[in-house]
Amino acid sequence: MGKTDKNHKTEYDDIQAVFARRDRNRAAQSPKDYPEVPEFLNEPRRIRGGEGYSLESMRQVHEGEAVYVGGRGQARQPTYVQEPYYEPPVPVRQGRGKKRKKHRLLRFLLRLAGLLLVLALTLGLISVLLAEMPQTDAPLGPRKQGCCAVLLCGADEGGARTDTMLLLFLDRDGKQARLLSLPRDTMVNRDNPVPKLNGAYGANGKGRKGMEVLLGYVKDLIGYKPDGCLLLELEDFAALVDAMGGVTYDVPMDMEYKDPTQELYIDLKAGTQTLNGQQALWLVRFRSGYDAADLERVRVQRDFLGAAVSQWKSLSRLPRLPYAALLLMKHAQTDLSYRNLCWLALTLARCEGGMDSDTLPGEAVWINGGSYYAEDREAAAALVNEKYNPYDSEIQADDLHPYGY
Repeated sequence: MGKTDKNHKTEYDDIQAVFARRDRNRAAQSPKDYPEVPEFLNEPRRIRGGEGYSLESMRQVHEGEAVYVGGRGQARQPTYVQEPYYEPPVPVRQGRGKKRKKHRLLRFLLRLAGLLLVLALTLGLISVLLAEMPQTDAPLGPRKQGCCAVLLCGADEGGARTDTMLLLFLDRDGKQARLLSLPRDTMVNRDNPVPKLNGAYGANGKGRKGMEVLLGYVKDLIGYKPDGCLLLELEDFAALVDAMGGVTYDVPMDMEYKDPTQELYIDLKAGTQTLNGQQALWLVRFRSGYDAADLERVRVQRDFLGAAVSQWKSLSRLPRLPYAALLLMKHAQTDLSYRNLCWLALTLARCEGGMDSDTLPGEAVWINGGSYYAEDREAAAALVNEKYNPYDSEIQADDLHPYGY
């Protein structure tokens, strides 16, 4: 065998080895490892050759990856033609779009919560700066530091009667809050068309005039004029409870009552539960099942309000306060300013422990065929001086006028 033949055999063996190695590599790989190639990439490359053949160009032509272009006398070195860039498509995960939407919604809610928190803190700071203690235009004399009393009323449907009346006494420095219930049937001036305390507001034109008459009668009962009055009607009371997230309260008994004339239908089960606005309204209006009737209802109303204040001043209810304040300013009948309401809210938040509560001392009596509640002047004066007097001077029993002048 000549030298030239030996060289050709060596080149042939090298080419066969390249093909064998290619076949082994393809057998070791799974077809799924190769992305699907578009048809335009399957076309063979064009190689412009010069003189002779190279080992690499022969291999490419043999495998169908390239074709020779040009005459015999030209060099046959491979030159690749630039082809369009191709990138295999990225598989899309199922449900990815929904997750992105959920993430966007979560981010939006977090931003909204942060905005509300900043707004609440800002309003809280403004409230601290603007807060002003309410004071009556008819004081008895020097006042105890940081003490005041306001009348809280709940009117029936239409606002004709104030069936719920509570005197809220606040001692800012002592961090104390107390509630004094004034029974709705308490006897007042007999010359009045409705000589009961709950009829004073509606019988005198409601509004500012009716409120002034009511405050005057309360002064007859406790010895001084309260520093302000806030009156809510039934539907506004229910809306306020809902705005503050309800109240957890231990309902003392099953409450069932039907009165189609008032469109009143009460259905409330006994036990500890979180009451919404409608359920809270049922609780404070119910009285027919109590042995002491209205007096027991007064106690429940007082206890419920104490529970509400204790729960509403927690940090978790803080974001709800701005809306509740707007609701009061829009719907409540009051002679208190926004600055006064801020002072009341801040003082209640500072109070420690539960809220002490009492009922105006007295007894149920029958007068001319009517049921009334007659105040005990001696006991009332002693109770006011002990817990509900914002002035330095004491209230005397003779200063009280339970049956008129």
